[in-house]
Amino acid sequence: MINNGFKLAALLLLAGFLTFAVWNLREFGEPGEKADNDVVLYNAEDNTTLTLDRTAMDDFMLDHSQDGSSTDEDVLENGPSANNAVTAVVFDYRGFDTMGEATVLFAAVSGVLVSLRIALPPKEKKGGDA
Repeated sequence: MINNGFKLAALLLLAGFLTFAVWNLREFGEPGEKADNDVVLYNAEDNTTLTLDRTAMDDFMLDHSQDGSSTDEDVLENGPSANNAVTAVVFDYRGFDTMGEATVLFAAVSGVLVSLRIALPPKEKKGGDA
């Protein structure tokens, strides 16, 4: 068994990480206010700086998310064919990774079910001696 000191130390460490994360959150702003999403590119050779305005969702993704492409070559040329940005990333770009994640989740659930079945006491058989 794990002693209480180790549990307390783990709890305090977790509380410290969560406090640090909350402390470093951005402040809430006005709904119409521009977010601080600019990308600054600096060229050391010319001493020039270029600032690019970056949106929360890529404009290319929004423009090409329902073009009906189906093959890998079409996706590379025309972008994904999903209904929204999340589906496009998950299924068009990361399909094999998602299949792997689903397999890992299935294995985890199966392992928990097997563990629970082993942990349950065996049922008493009803009936007389034969």
